[in-house]
Amino acid sequence: MNNHDALIERLSRDATPVTRPASPWQRALGWMLVALPCGFLASLTMPSAAANWSDPGALWAGLGMLLSLGLGAFALKSAFALSIAGHKAQWRWLAAFSVAWLLVELLQITSSGDPIGHFGEGIYCYTFMMIAGIPMMVVVVAALRRTRSLYPARSLAIAGLSVAAMSQIILGFCHPVAGELMDLMMHFAASLTLIAGAVLAGRRWIAVPLLQRHRLR
Repeated sequence: MNNHDALIERLSRDATPVTRPASPWQRALGWMLVALPCGFLASLTMPSAAANWSDPGALWAGLGMLLSLGLGAFALKSAFALSIAGHKAQWRWLAAFSVAWLLVELLQITSSGDPIGHFGEGIYCYTFMMIAGIPMMVVVVAALRRTRSLYPARSLAIAGLSVAAMSQIILGFCHPVAGELMDLMMHFAASLTLIAGAVLAGRRWIAVPLLQRHRLR
Protein backbone atom coordinates (compact mmCIF):
# COMPACT_ATOMS: atom_id res chain seq x y z
CA MET A 1 0.00 0.00 0.00
CA ASN A 2 1.46 3.33 -1.13
CA ASN A 3 -1.05 5.54 0.71
CA HIS A 4 0.43 5.62 4.20
CA ASP A 5 -2.27 7.89 5.60
CA ALA A 6 -4.96 5.40 4.59
CA LEU A 7 -2.95 2.56 6.13
CA ILE A 8 -2.54 4.44 9.41
CA GLU A 9 -6.26 5.25 9.46
CA ARG A 10 -7.20 1.61 8.87
CA LEU A 11 -4.85 0.38 11.58
CA SER A 12 -6.24 3.01 13.97
CA ARG A 13 -9.77 1.71 13.40
CA ASP A 14 -8.71 -1.86 14.07
CA ALA A 15 -6.65 -1.01 17.18
CA THR A 16 -7.94 -2.24 20.53
CA PRO A 17 -6.99 -1.13 24.05
CA VAL A 18 -3.77 -2.68 25.32
CA THR A 19 -3.22 -3.57 28.96
CA ARG A 20 0.23 -2.64 30.16
CA PRO A 21 2.09 -5.72 31.45
CA ALA A 22 3.43 -5.85 34.97
CA SER A 23 7.12 -5.22 35.63
CA PRO A 24 9.56 -8.08 34.99
CA TRP A 25 10.01 -8.66 38.73
CA GLN A 26 6.25 -8.80 39.33
CA ARG A 27 5.81 -11.22 36.45
CA ALA A 28 8.69 -13.36 37.73
CA LEU A 29 7.25 -13.58 41.25
CA GLY A 30 3.78 -14.33 39.88
CA TRP A 31 5.19 -17.09 37.69
CA MET A 32 7.03 -18.63 40.63
CA LEU A 33 3.84 -18.71 42.71
CA VAL A 34 2.10 -20.65 39.93
CA ALA A 35 4.90 -22.78 38.51
CA LEU A 36 6.59 -24.04 41.68
CA PRO A 37 3.41 -25.78 42.94
CA CYS A 38 2.97 -27.29 39.46
CA GLY A 39 6.50 -28.65 39.56
CA PHE A 40 6.05 -29.94 43.09
CA LEU A 41 2.81 -31.74 42.25
CA ALA A 42 4.41 -33.31 39.18
CA SER A 43 7.36 -34.47 41.30
CA LEU A 44 4.99 -36.44 43.55
CA THR A 45 4.80 -39.05 40.81
CA MET A 46 8.43 -39.94 41.63
CA PRO A 47 9.34 -42.04 44.68
CA SER A 48 11.29 -39.88 47.12
CA ALA A 49 12.58 -39.67 50.67
CA ALA A 50 13.06 -36.64 52.90
CA ALA A 51 16.58 -35.28 53.09
CA ASN A 52 18.39 -35.83 56.37
CA TRP A 53 19.44 -32.32 57.37
CA SER A 54 21.48 -33.60 60.33
CA ASP A 55 24.06 -35.15 57.98
CA PRO A 56 27.42 -33.48 57.39
CA GLY A 57 27.22 -31.12 54.46
CA ALA A 58 23.65 -30.03 55.23
CA LEU A 59 24.79 -26.42 55.47
CA TRP A 60 26.23 -26.55 51.95
CA ALA A 61 23.07 -28.21 50.65
CA GLY A 62 20.86 -25.51 52.15
CA LEU A 63 23.11 -22.76 50.81
CA GLY A 64 23.01 -24.35 47.38
CA MET A 65 19.20 -24.31 47.42
CA LEU A 66 19.19 -20.62 48.37
CA LEU A 67 21.56 -19.83 45.52
CA SER A 68 19.34 -21.84 43.17
CA LEU A 69 16.42 -19.68 44.27
CA GLY A 70 18.38 -16.51 43.57
CA LEU A 71 19.60 -17.79 40.22
CA GLY A 72 16.11 -18.87 39.21
CA ALA A 73 14.55 -15.55 40.20
CA PHE A 74 17.13 -13.40 38.40
CA ALA A 75 17.07 -15.64 35.32
CA LEU A 76 13.30 -15.45 35.09
CA LYS A 77 13.31 -11.68 35.59
CA SER A 78 15.86 -11.40 32.78
CA ALA A 79 13.76 -13.58 30.48
CA PHE A 80 10.77 -11.29 30.97
CA ALA A 81 12.92 -8.15 30.67
CA LEU A 82 14.21 -9.25 27.25
CA SER A 83 10.63 -9.20 25.97
CA ILE A 84 10.58 -5.41 26.47
CA ALA A 85 12.42 -3.28 23.93
CA GLY A 86 15.43 -1.52 25.44
CA HIS A 87 15.76 -3.88 28.41
CA LYS A 88 18.70 -6.23 28.90
CA ALA A 89 19.39 -9.40 30.85
CA GLN A 90 21.32 -9.02 34.08
CA TRP A 91 24.26 -11.10 32.87
CA ARG A 92 26.55 -10.18 35.77
CA TRP A 93 24.06 -11.33 38.39
CA LEU A 94 23.35 -14.52 36.46
CA ALA A 95 27.07 -15.26 36.18
CA ALA A 96 27.68 -14.47 39.85
CA PHE A 97 24.88 -16.75 41.07
CA SER A 98 25.95 -19.53 38.68
CA VAL A 99 29.58 -19.45 39.82
CA ALA A 100 28.61 -19.26 43.50
CA TRP A 101 26.21 -22.18 43.09
CA LEU A 102 28.86 -24.30 41.36
CA LEU A 103 31.42 -23.59 44.10
CA VAL A 104 28.94 -24.58 46.81
CA GLU A 105 28.06 -27.78 44.96
CA LEU A 106 31.75 -28.70 44.69
CA LEU A 107 32.26 -28.01 48.41
CA GLN A 108 29.25 -30.19 49.17
CA ILE A 109 30.79 -33.01 47.16
CA THR A 110 34.09 -32.78 49.05
CA SER A 111 32.22 -33.27 52.34
CA SER A 112 30.65 -36.49 51.08
CA GLY A 113 31.84 -39.93 52.10
CA ASP A 114 31.61 -41.05 48.47
CA PRO A 115 32.40 -37.91 46.44
CA ILE A 116 32.45 -39.63 43.04
CA GLY A 117 29.50 -41.98 43.36
CA HIS A 118 28.65 -44.76 40.94
CA PHE A 119 27.69 -44.57 37.30
CA GLY A 120 23.91 -44.53 36.84
CA GLU A 121 23.05 -43.19 40.28
CA GLY A 122 22.23 -39.75 38.88
CA ILE A 123 19.48 -41.07 36.60
CA TYR A 124 16.94 -40.46 39.36
CA CYS A 125 18.05 -36.80 39.60
CA TYR A 126 17.78 -36.34 35.85
CA THR A 127 14.32 -37.91 35.67
CA PHE A 128 13.11 -35.95 38.70
CA MET A 129 14.24 -32.60 37.28
CA MET A 130 12.61 -33.33 33.93
CA ILE A 131 9.29 -34.33 35.50
CA ALA A 132 9.28 -31.27 37.77
CA GLY A 133 10.61 -28.94 35.07
CA ILE A 134 8.33 -29.68 32.12
CA PRO A 135 5.09 -28.34 33.66
CA MET A 136 6.98 -25.28 34.91
CA MET A 137 8.31 -24.70 31.41
CA VAL A 138 4.78 -24.83 29.98
CA VAL A 139 3.74 -22.11 32.45
CA VAL A 140 6.70 -19.85 31.65
CA VAL A 141 6.25 -20.17 27.86
CA ALA A 142 2.59 -19.19 28.30
CA ALA A 143 3.72 -16.20 30.37
CA LEU A 144 6.33 -15.14 27.80
CA ARG A 145 3.72 -15.38 25.04
CA ARG A 146 1.84 -12.55 26.79
CA THR A 147 4.35 -9.99 25.47
CA ARG A 148 6.37 -12.09 22.98
CA SER A 149 10.09 -11.40 22.65
CA LEU A 150 12.41 -9.73 20.18
CA TYR A 151 15.01 -12.39 21.11
CA PRO A 152 12.95 -15.59 21.53
CA ALA A 153 15.87 -18.03 21.65
CA ARG A 154 17.71 -15.93 24.23
CA SER A 155 14.61 -15.40 26.36
CA LEU A 156 13.74 -19.10 26.31
CA ALA A 157 17.30 -20.19 27.11
CA ILE A 158 17.36 -17.96 30.19
CA ALA A 159 13.86 -19.14 31.12
CA GLY A 160 15.07 -22.74 30.80
CA LEU A 161 17.93 -21.92 33.17
CA SER A 162 15.40 -20.56 35.65
CA VAL A 163 13.26 -23.70 35.39
CA ALA A 164 16.34 -25.88 35.94
CA ALA A 165 17.26 -23.91 39.07
CA MET A 166 13.71 -24.20 40.43
CA SER A 167 13.67 -27.93 39.70
CA GLN A 168 16.84 -28.34 41.75
CA ILE A 169 15.17 -26.60 44.69
CA ILE A 170 12.34 -29.14 44.64
CA LEU A 171 14.84 -31.97 44.20
CA GLY A 172 16.81 -30.75 47.23
CA PHE A 173 13.95 -31.61 49.60
CA CYS A 174 14.01 -35.28 48.62
CA HIS A 175 17.68 -35.79 47.80
CA PRO A 176 20.52 -37.04 50.01
CA VAL A 177 22.32 -34.11 51.59
CA ALA A 178 25.73 -35.56 50.71
CA GLY A 179 26.55 -34.68 47.13
CA GLU A 180 28.26 -36.84 44.52
CA LEU A 181 29.98 -35.95 41.29
CA MET A 182 27.74 -38.30 39.33
CA ASP A 183 24.67 -36.52 40.68
CA LEU A 184 26.11 -33.13 39.77
CA MET A 185 26.82 -34.26 36.22
CA MET A 186 23.23 -35.40 35.81
CA HIS A 187 22.01 -32.09 37.24
CA PHE A 188 23.95 -30.38 34.47
CA ALA A 189 22.54 -32.79 31.88
CA ALA A 190 18.97 -32.14 33.01
CA SER A 191 19.57 -28.38 32.99
CA LEU A 192 20.94 -28.46 29.44
CA THR A 193 18.00 -30.61 28.33
CA LEU A 194 15.48 -28.17 29.81
CA ILE A 195 17.23 -25.20 28.21
CA ALA A 196 17.44 -26.86 24.79
CA GLY A 197 13.87 -28.11 25.03
CA ALA A 198 12.60 -24.64 25.91
CA VAL A 199 14.34 -23.06 22.92
CA LEU A 200 13.25 -25.71 20.43
CA ALA A 201 9.66 -26.07 21.62
CA GLY A 202 8.79 -22.49 22.49
CA ARG A 203 10.61 -20.33 19.98
CA ARG A 204 7.76 -20.04 17.49
CA TRP A 205 5.28 -19.37 20.30
CA ILE A 206 6.93 -16.25 21.69
CA ALA A 207 8.56 -14.74 18.60
CA VAL A 208 7.15 -11.43 17.38
CA PRO A 209 4.91 -12.47 14.42
CA LEU A 210 6.13 -9.84 11.93
CA LEU A 211 9.79 -10.58 12.68
CA GLN A 212 9.14 -14.30 12.48
CA ARG A 213 7.62 -14.01 9.01
CA HIS A 214 10.48 -11.79 7.87
CA ARG A 215 13.07 -14.36 9.01
CA LEU A 216 11.22 -17.21 7.29
CA ARG A 217 11.42 -15.41 3.92
